[in-house]
Amino acid sequence: MFIFKVKDHDGGHAEIRIQALDWSQQGEVDFSCNRDHLAVLLLSGCRSGAGFFEMLAGTKPMYVEQWLEYLHEAGSLAEVDVDIKTPMDVDYAEFCGFSDEQLKKLLDLVYRVGGFNRLQIMRYLKHRSNPSTMSTRYNAEELLRYRQLGELINYLVKLKTQPVG
Repeated sequence: MFIFKVKDHDGGHAEIRIQALDWSQQGEVDFSCNRDHLAVLLLSGCRSGAGFFEMLAGTKPMYVEQWLEYLHEAGSLAEVDVDIKTPMDVDYAEFCGFSDEQLKKLLDLVYRVGGFNRLQIMRYLKHRSNPSTMSTRYNAEELLRYRQLGELINYLVKLKTQPVG
């Protein structure tokens, strides 16, 4: 999960969370903001190197990063921070609402079904922010497999955090 935190010059702050395994994977977006003016700024005319995009409909973390950096460089934002949470983080279970035991069991099952081991996942997570390493280390089929693993984990986290109807 990618968590972008921004502040404007008037005390406004917003948080944008994207459930994605890597920068180029599209994911669901959660958005919160304490000021209407800042929300309108962040959600209007979103654009990246790839063109315009809809943020709330789900997007790629790299698009959001490019948009926020543009706004920061233009002087519209005072501060932009990003934090990346992965299932390998010590506090990830608590962050997602799982107990440590639930997360361990879930990941063990996912790894077994997907044919992954912890070392493979750690190596992928280490290299995912470097596109040149990713393109030389993993072929398209392997990248798809890791992204599918990320989608599965994100979907399970989404199910866990949604209220039962």
